[in-house]
Amino acid sequence: MIDSVLPENLIIVSGKGGVGKSSVAAAIAALSARSENTVLVTLDLHDEPHPVFGVPLRYEPTEVAPRLSVCRIEALAAVREYVRRKMPFSGLYETFLRGRIFRDFAEAAPGFQELMCLGKLYDLVTDSPFTRVVFDAPATGHLKMLLDVAQTTLAAVHVGPLNHNARKIQDLLLDPSRTRVLLTALPEEMALREAEELQDFCRERRMTVGPVVINQWVEARFSNDELNALLQLRGSAALTSAAGACRAESELAAVQTAAVASLARSQRLHIPRFPDSAAVHEKMIEALDRELRSRGN
Repeated sequence: MIDSVLPENLIIVSGKGGVGKSSVAAAIAALSARSENTVLVTLDLHDEPHPVFGVPLRYEPTEVAPRLSVCRIEALAAVREYVRRKMPFSGLYETFLRGRIFRDFAEAAPGFQELMCLGKLYDLVTDSPFTRVVFDAPATGHLKMLLDVAQTTLAAVHVGPLNHNARKIQDLLLDPSRTRVLLTALPEEMALREAEELQDFCRERRMTVGPVVINQWVEARFSNDELNALLQLRGSAALTSAAGACRAESELAAVQTAAVASLARSQRLHIPRFPDSAAVHEKMIEALDRELRSRGN
């Protein structure tokens, strides 16, 4: 069902730090893998296991489930791979590419590493066994810089391999049939504001963007009359405590509903707030599946 709402080959998931972006990206990838050979990609270079799937993040994709793999992109590894694939006698360059001089150049050249990372992302979309790439992208500010790198390179370099690669990347990012930016936010003012800013940023660049995934959403389950009747009940301490919890939940639901009012013109997907448990990932997948099915019908 994901294909009817999110049919693109490249889905870029981003949002403010701390909104559950990586968990949403993992759920989208797992849902995609039910029908498509999918890879979940991150730029995270920390030597730690993937926060959801628990496997070491490596440059080469690691299968974590049927039709689902995860990997991380490293700029220097992407350059070495590009040279091996494109250059004759590529072995002659290996020592230089692993040396300090080249590493220092790559770190100092503005936008070079970002362009190489985007180049690898392009290859995963266009020349790999995977039919869908879910990019667990950096948070909002870093992603804006990343998305502008190809255009900046085209403006600065008018011929040669860098120009050619930047143009291919730019064409991919702006192709509405292949690429979509999926926004993630909590139902809170700062997170929603960043989601709106990123939405405007992408639209200005003619990128396909949305819907907004609202994570940790609390649904209003009681009408005012039902809540008042519940609060008037007298009984055990447990009943009094339950009534208070229902009131607190209803108040939070009202606050969240008011907060997302600014997104009234944007399509939204809601993921409920789940208690901490080992099954949160599976519950998130099913919640997204229900939301996508409701949008696809």
